[in-house]
Amino acid sequence: MRDSKIALTGGIATGKSTVANMLRELGAIIIDADEQARRVVEPGAESWGALRSLLGAEYFNPDGTLKRRELRERIIRDPGCKKKLEDVLHPYILGAMWREREKTRALHPGSIIVLDIPLLFEGGFDKDFDIVILVYAPPRVQVERLVKRDRLDPDEARRTLSIQYPIDSKKTNSTYTIDNSGDMDSTREQVQQLWSELIKGQAR
Repeated sequence: MRDSKIALTGGIATGKSTVANMLRELGAIIIDADEQARRVVEPGAESWGALRSLLGAEYFNPDGTLKRRELRERIIRDPGCKKKLEDVLHPYILGAMWREREKTRALHPGSIIVLDIPLLFEGGFDKDFDIVILVYAPPRVQVERLVKRDRLDPDEARRTLSIQYPIDSKKTNSTYTIDNSGDMDSTREQVQQLWSELIKGQAR
C-alpha cells in the first residue's frame, strides 16, 4: 500500500529504540515522539505554561526544566495525573509529528516514514495508522531490564510497568510484532524480514 501510515510502538524496556535504529539503518525515516515530547516541555514552548499550571512549580527546576523523576513518581502514585498530563501534551506532540511527516513526504517522496510513538495504544492513536509495528518483550523481561537499566527495585519496576497498556494486549492489536526478548541477531533478522514486507507494500 503506497504511503501507508506506519507507527512503531512498544512498552517500557522492550527495546523499541534498538528496532527504530535498525529500521533507520535500512532506510526508514523515523519521526520520534520522544523528541517532540522533549520539545513541548521546554521552557518557552507553547504547551509549557499549561503544563506548569497542571503540575505546580515544585515539579520544575529553577531554570524552568521539568523534574522528570519526580513526575514519574507522581504518575505512579496518581494515575489521574497521567491522564491529565496526556490530555495537555498529546495534541501538541501528535500535531508536530503529523506536520513533520508531511514535510518529510514532500522532501523524500516514496520513502518509508515511520512514526515512533511509545504510548500509541494508551492514547488511542493506533486507529490513525494503517500499519502498527510492536516491539515486544514479555513482562518478566521488561521488569528485569528496568531493574538493571534504571536501578529500580522489582516492586517499583512492576508499578512502572502497570501504568502502561498491557504488552500482550498491544501484541494482539498490532500488524507486526518484533520479539526483542532474545539476542540482537534474532531481532535484526525479524527487522530485515519486516523491512522486506514494508518495501513490498510500498511498491503496490
